Amino acid sequence: MNYSELVAAAKAYADNSDIEVANNIDMFILLTEARINRLLKTREQSTRAFVITVADRAYYALPPDYSGMRDVQLNSDVPSADHSISQFHYLNPEQMNVKSQAESTDLLFYTVIGSDLQIHPTQDDGLSIELVYYQRVPNLNGSDTTNWCSLKHPDIYLAGMTGEISLFNKDYEIADGWFDRLGSAIDELDNADIKERWAGQPMVTRAG
Repeated sequence: MNYSELVAAAKAYADNSDIEVANNIDMFILLTEARINRLLKTREQSTRAFVITVADRAYYALPPDYSGMRDVQLNSDVPSADHSISQFHYLNPEQMNVKSQAESTDLLFYTVIGSDLQIHPTQDDGLSIELVYYQRVPNLNGSDTTNWCSLKHPDIYLAGMTGEISLFNKDYEIADGWFDRLGSAIDELDNADIKERWAGQPMVTRAG
């Protein structure tokens, strides 16, 4: 569903087409997306970004749409047909503080501090840090009328928007019901995502 279709459906489900609701519909969408981004972590949100290393730099800005990390690796150069890779291992910030004061290591480590990625040890110029991360759901509005969530999972948007309209109208019990429905829809998507990742028979090795 696109922006106009979701707006019309949410108003219909909430049984409210007042001018105040219409004037605040973009705010209801933003609030819905804030809930979605806090709750949802699915492979459909996964995307990649590449950061070129600077000698002795430990901190690099995360992408502006970052919503959680899946994987970090170091490439020998900007990815091409012929390059080597090394895996970064996650540490929490406290562990990173200890590790960064310790002796040099052959292993690579990373942590997230605010909106920055911190790595240890620092690297030479011109290598490539490859981030696989969860991307926030792109904002739905009158100009950007669809995104992957509105097209594939419109029930998630519809539940959140209808809940926000109901909350705005102080229909608290009804709002709670819609937010419960939003949570259930996200749980169903998470479970489907797990099944799709691990579907099929396990691989086995057979003697020749």
